[in-house]
Amino acid sequence: MLAVRLRARPARARLRGPVRRFRSAGSGPPVPVRRAHEPKDPMTSSPSTTVADPAQQQVVLPARATSGGPASNQTGPASRLDLFRMALSEEEDPEPFYTKLAERSMAELPFPVCARRVLDLGSGPGYYSRALARSGAEVVAIDLSPPNVHAAAASGLRALLSDGTNLPFADGTFDGVMCSNMLEHTPTPEDIFDEIERVLRPGGWAWVSWTNWYSPWGGHSITPWHYFGPRLGARLYMALFGPPTKNLPYDTLWPTHIGRTLRQLRARKGLRLLDAVPRYYPSQRWIMKVPGLREVVTWNCLLLLERVR
Repeated sequence: MLAVRLRARPARARLRGPVRRFRSAGSGPPVPVRRAHEPKDPMTSSPSTTVADPAQQQVVLPARATSGGPASNQTGPASRLDLFRMALSEEEDPEPFYTKLAERSMAELPFPVCARRVLDLGSGPGYYSRALARSGAEVVAIDLSPPNVHAAAASGLRALLSDGTNLPFADGTFDGVMCSNMLEHTPTPEDIFDEIERVLRPGGWAWVSWTNWYSPWGGHSITPWHYFGPRLGARLYMALFGPPTKNLPYDTLWPTHIGRTLRQLRARKGLRLLDAVPRYYPSQRWIMKVPGLREVVTWNCLLLLERVR
């Protein structure tokens, strides 16, 4: 849900500098935030790519438990069959699908959330943030889209406009990180994992999912033409149907593969891979052990991670 655009920038350095504390416009403990470490260059920066001082850039409303919200959980999590039916109309009406998907994800989450500080990374308009808040978590929602941030804030969430590869939080701020369907929307997913590792406290958890490129929905709006490759597939789609409404490859969508991601994670010292499963049918975890097959059949990959102490 959050896209990180390519831009020219120097090699990133770890921030260990001054930390100030910032309180939202309502109740709740302050969230540690870092000062921006790069001066804004008017020749290369834009509001969508620069992480400004959070005191100037943040869009925050009071933190409060959110028991309602659009299509809130009144009858229990939706079945997988119901989710599949709602997914068929996701492009035209995303609210029911993503709300119910978030509710089911919370019901299946193997980590504690009540009274924990959780970052919803790539929050979109706040589907998962609201579900986390209903489960008792203290949630901070992060997204790169101003409309998404305003929508999350309007529902009573603490929401912040920020680039996921340069989070404005101190080290070890969060007990957990939820990152749903965002990883394929950044050209550098390794930078996302860098930040997840940094902002998690030792022993903290991360729940990360994304739509792998060769899955039946890997091309998003240009599906199934993505099987011709991101560039040729996009050209074929546009020749037949015109420009996609969103998620054009190499604009806000990048091919993200399971094998490469797993190799990068296993080489990390600060994050431990606890599990990797097909998100929508986790009982078929054997698929993840078969290179090639997993790239096509998994559909959406779910990773469970722990911050090494």
